[in-house]
Amino acid sequence: MHDSYALLQSAVSRRTMREQITDRLAGMILSGLLRPGDALPGERELASQLDVSRETVRGAIQALAARGLIEVAQGARSRVLPATNWIARAAPAARYTPEEVHGARLVLEVAAAREAARHADAATRARLAELVEEQGRALEDPAAFHICGSEFHATLQRAGGNRLLAALLAEAYGQSSELSHRALAAPGAMRRSWMDHKRIAAAVAARDPEAAATAMRRHLDRIGTAARRAEEKRAAA
Repeated sequence: MHDSYALLQSAVSRRTMREQITDRLAGMILSGLLRPGDALPGERELASQLDVSRETVRGAIQALAARGLIEVAQGARSRVLPATNWIARAAPAARYTPEEVHGARLVLEVAAAREAARHADAATRARLAELVEEQGRALEDPAAFHICGSEFHATLQRAGGNRLLAALLAEAYGQSSELSHRALAAPGAMRRSWMDHKRIAAAVAARDPEAAATAMRRHLDRIGTAARRAEEKRAAA
């Protein structure tokens, strides 16, 4: 009986994680952070970036394909499909102005970085360092870069241990996806963002709350400025 219960509990846990990963990747596609034509990382790489098993990634990929969000090809990387193929269209609504989103992220994520430096355990600090390394290897691969960046921010959000703050941060991050994509499309922007993440991770590793807060503020200000310039260029075109 105990073995049967353990197997059932394990199956539920795997299914829940698969659904979580599916929803996170779907959110990145529906919000525009991942664009039609973007190639997702390979199964092994994606499992490493998201810190889950390849079985979980495989299930998530299948679920995304069933929803018409990606195309799976034998021997090739899965690619994001155009919106005309999507079965699910529940994209995060752009309910706030870019200024409101940026202001909310400044308040919430600077505080989260400070709390992460105070409370992150050794495993979380190691995870942040690992994500920074993987993101550095993905500077020529926008989809992998964005997935690593999203996971980096999510890890920071959870590190402080405040579930409500983490939920608010996830909402603010989701609302900023479109702006972040525009900001990171500028030449050299991904490398600058990666260097910002390195500074944040180093401050958390050093358990320096104020350095972590300062590094996060500079990172968000850089993203905000780049997004505003991209929007001005688009409006003038």
